[in-house]
Amino acid sequence: MSAGKRTAVPTATADPERSLRVDCYVRPTVSTAADGAIGRVVDRLDRLQEDGAIDEYRIVRWPPDGYADDGRRSTRSEIVAEFERWAERQGRSLEPAFRRQELSSSPLCPGAGSRERVRVPIVTLTLYEDDESEESGEDGSATVRGVVPHTDRTASGTDRTYTVEEWLSAAERSSGAVPETSAKETAGRDQVTLLEGGR
Repeated sequence: MSAGKRTAVPTATADPERSLRVDCYVRPTVSTAADGAIGRVVDRLDRLQEDGAIDEYRIVRWPPDGYADDGRRSTRSEIVAEFERWAERQGRSLEPAFRRQELSSSPLCPGAGSRERVRVPIVTLTLYEDDESEESGEDGSATVRGVVPHTDRTASGTDRTYTVEEWLSAAERSSGAVPETSAKETAGRDQVTLLEGGR
């Protein structure tokens, strides 16, 4: 199915007429159970691509866990900052799945200052569309149109967190790519939901 015939993708501001890519960010080291859950997410992304709901996807490992200002070319903090800009423009939040934490530079010298560390979910889906608008990235090639998990904050104080599992299910329903699920697969999906900080 061509990008022009793609249905709208849930919880994102993507234009169905533009090419949509999903980056699946995963932690580089996870437990065996989490690795199986990530595999099931990848299988579902495969089906969505085959059905034309997304044009492409790629698996991206988060930069190594470490301090956010350790001089790496593309730091975890910079990636999360891009996601936070999207959330702010949309009136959403990345918490509780993403968190920034101040850590002492030296546990032996409390007055030495602090450094920021960024905690990320085990699995994050980021939706990009090809765009040349002012919202596009520095190279003008893609615009963030959605980050999952994220939380909608309402004026009444009620928060609603959208998880990777929910996004995949909604995308499958809207594209007609709803797979048959077994109890084992459903249990695995629940595991991903818990790991990404969604509930």
